Amino acid sequence: MVVGVGKEVKTDESRVGLLPEQSEILRNSGHKVIVEKGAGEKAGFPDKSYSAKGADIVSKEYLYKNAEMVLKVKCPLESEYGYLQNGQIIYTFLHFDENISPENIQRMVSRGITGIAYEWVEENGDYPLLRPMSEITGILFALQSMRILVEKRGVLPGGFLKGITPPTAMVIGMGRIGTNALKVFLMNNLDTVVFDKYTENIEERALRYIDKKLWHDTRHKRKIICFEEAFPEKSAMQVENLLEGCDILLNCAVRSPGLPRSKMKHLVTRKMVSKMKKGSVICDATACDKDMVETAVSSEKLDKVYEEEGVYHYNCDHIPALVPNTASRLLSESNFPYIRILADRGFEKAVREKEALFKGVMCHGGHLTHKYTSEKKLMPWRSLKGLLETANL
Repeated sequence: MVVGVGKEVKTDESRVGLLPEQSEILRNSGHKVIVEKGAGEKAGFPDKSYSAKGADIVSKEYLYKNAEMVLKVKCPLESEYGYLQNGQIIYTFLHFDENISPENIQRMVSRGITGIAYEWVEENGDYPLLRPMSEITGILFALQSMRILVEKRGVLPGGFLKGITPPTAMVIGMGRIGTNALKVFLMNNLDTVVFDKYTENIEERALRYIDKKLWHDTRHKRKIICFEEAFPEKSAMQVENLLEGCDILLNCAVRSPGLPRSKMKHLVTRKMVSKMKKGSVICDATACDKDMVETAVSSEKLDKVYEEEGVYHYNCDHIPALVPNTASRLLSESNFPYIRILADRGFEKAVREKEALFKGVMCHGGHLTHKYTSEKKLMPWRSLKGLLETANL
């Protein structure tokens, strides 16, 4: 197979989808690797590091014309749609179910590509390609919120000095993002309030990322509160009462099917934000615009901070790009086994043999194949199983 490594064009995106040493492994397995000029440069992998491993450095036009599978990190942007080839595998984070419009999804689907989304590759209930990026996201949002507190309010972001009261943070949602953020806050001795739906096993989940001694030693620094989805008004009132005393709010929770907008339009309203201390910081790690937090709007820019109601907001939608070398390594190491299966077996055999990849297919043969996206975006879809069976008749 001819495997292409595309260069990202999204604002401030600097990660890359394949490491030089992995390109050598593919080449030694009989595949050809072509890399778009400058694809890995900002992540610390210059063109010469790929060419030294046997990859060819090519133009964008050549790559998309010749690659049977294109590896990227972010979904193609509108300026790239014209490059997409019928029958070509585009393997990347696609996020069709998030902020991309139905019109643009259809434009990509109609190109006849086979789109496989990293975020939907699933192994036994786990999302192995989403996991490392979620872990980095939690760490970086916590660090960025502390940095902004220093720059905008001149407050030391931790309990480092006697006689100086440390700031207080609130973390909503204790998934991978929230747990890693909490770890950073506890390591820096911040008093932290945590809201989560599943408090009965929160210690078990926390200890997957937080050192046991740290968790034990900081028990007086954290307050765990159950978010009762059946009674969202009660939970929202609890958030409001505690938020007034917080210096940092980090939302890591996405809206669940059990909490539609008709039941709760926003968990954190503009009115609640206006009651926070002036110069406080809000970060929404979910990149869901004006959803759980009414004043939060995502941004492509890694350094964009804006002010609403006297509170500073930072909501970068691809924050792992702040550390492109680390992020590219972690993503590629998790992804390379799937890349090899696709290259070695081809698309149809790969998805038949590897259910995790099958679950990640968003479109194929000119059709949207992802039911959840179709329901959320009100778009028609076809089952991948049916399309593959029809193709083999």
